[in-house]
Amino acid sequence: MGIWGGTVIAIAMVAAGSKSGFSWFGTFFLLGFAGVLDWFMRKQMHSGKVFATVDARGITSPAFNGKLKRFEWKDVAEVLHTSVQNVPVLQLVLRASSERPDKRNFWTGQNLARPMLNLAALDDATQDKLFQSVQRYVQIGEAGITSPKFENQIASEKEFQNRLKSFAPVPWLTYSLIGINVAVWLASLLQGAGVAGSSVELLLGWGGNAASEVQRGQWWRLFSAMFLHSGLMHVALNMLGLYSVGVTVERIYGRLLYALIYFGSGLVGSALSLHFAAQTAVSVGASGAVFGVTGALLVGMLQHRDHLPKTISKQALSTMAFFILYSLAQGFAKPGIDNAAHVGGLLAGGLLAYILPGRFDLKKFVRVHKSRALVGLFVAIGVTTALASLAPTAQVDQRGGILFADGMRKMSAALKAMQHENEQVKAGKISELESDDRSRTVFAPMMRDVVGSLEIAKLSSTDPRQPLLHDAQRMAALLVELLEMPSEIPEGSAKPQPVNLLRAAEIEREMQQISQRFKKLQGGAQDRMQH
Repeated sequence: MGIWGGTVIAIAMVAAGSKSGFSWFGTFFLLGFAGVLDWFMRKQMHSGKVFATVDARGITSPAFNGKLKRFEWKDVAEVLHTSVQNVPVLQLVLRASSERPDKRNFWTGQNLARPMLNLAALDDATQDKLFQSVQRYVQIGEAGITSPKFENQIASEKEFQNRLKSFAPVPWLTYSLIGINVAVWLASLLQGAGVAGSSVELLLGWGGNAASEVQRGQWWRLFSAMFLHSGLMHVALNMLGLYSVGVTVERIYGRLLYALIYFGSGLVGSALSLHFAAQTAVSVGASGAVFGVTGALLVGMLQHRDHLPKTISKQALSTMAFFILYSLAQGFAKPGIDNAAHVGGLLAGGLLAYILPGRFDLKKFVRVHKSRALVGLFVAIGVTTALASLAPTAQVDQRGGILFADGMRKMSAALKAMQHENEQVKAGKISELESDDRSRTVFAPMMRDVVGSLEIAKLSSTDPRQPLLHDAQRMAALLVELLEMPSEIPEGSAKPQPVNLLRAAEIEREMQQISQRFKKLQGGAQDRMQH
């Protein structure tokens, strides 16, 4: 794949988003379809058919698009060896004629004045031979005709690619970033993360981005979240996207400026997320930084399009713009994708690329790249600080939420243990007196631990789980009171009962009311907390 050929894949992969998924099946389907098409065309080449015939009068090929398969040199104004949608073609620009206006047909997309010969089935050497053969035969063609102009745009592109590659033969910073992201994910996997997805507790503990924690002063999370991923597909698609665009951006801007673009975009994306996804969820992923690198590539190409071969500038710009818009639309349409991080990263990367110099003019680059890097650094830090400082108070307290979940798990375990003991009593395996004693010596301490866990679980007033926490705390306190209440054995009975029957009855009534409300609140809170 050429330097620019991975752009479509890159943007599709970037849309994997923060913490959630893009339809990766569609991406691999398109790649598979392209592979099958390429195989079919190459098979046709080996079927014994003549691909093209060139002589002094013109060129003939069954592979020409459209009905006409032969064109005379006297009708040709220009011959281009170029590419269309990353497919190499030999394009003929026919002389002006009222019968074939130089414009595309709205329905078929074909331009009769620009017939094309698809060269995808030919290797590079064969393509060059064909182009040279056309040049040679035109030169010895009929006298008196105006010879077509020739332009080998693909050769110009290869020369440009080789020059770009010489700036950084081994783009080790891109490779290092990919390695670090993968290593962090593997380390989290060893600590209990899932292959398909990870828990909120783990992601938060490892440095995920959450407005509630950043607003406690943990600003480092804006940075650490860039290296965390929730699952295999999340990290794989983001790293494939980074590889596809990062290699080129590293070569254009150099390692120092490339690092500034990557980290600056990621920080701005994380800061903007504090206003949206990170308000209620733990946001993780390198996609904000990757979108920033993509935005830098787009702006860099626009700025320096005069230095780019025609085959690159026009097609790559239109392709990248389309897929950026498509990816963002996917992010807005699907839940679980932190599109704010994508938008923030994209805009930051574009802004930094506008400030920073590229290596197309090496003298200027050497002269100004350090001063421009300083300006870019201040811009990235300033925008990140402003966005983070202006973020509204977190709707969900993630730390309190984890403590709340821990308390709820303890309560559930205690209630299950008590239910199991009741079943043991009914089965005659434990006596009423023994169970009554265990209520104070075993279950009351267990429920006091639940009360302690729920007391330190502080949720913000805007958190949808706040009513649920309040009821859970009240339920646990009532259970402690009931379990610790002394018992007595009435005369003529072997079954113990609370010494304060009236209070015990009040507790049971209130617990039933809470239990009914509890079920409704729990279902509603879970619906609101999905992301």
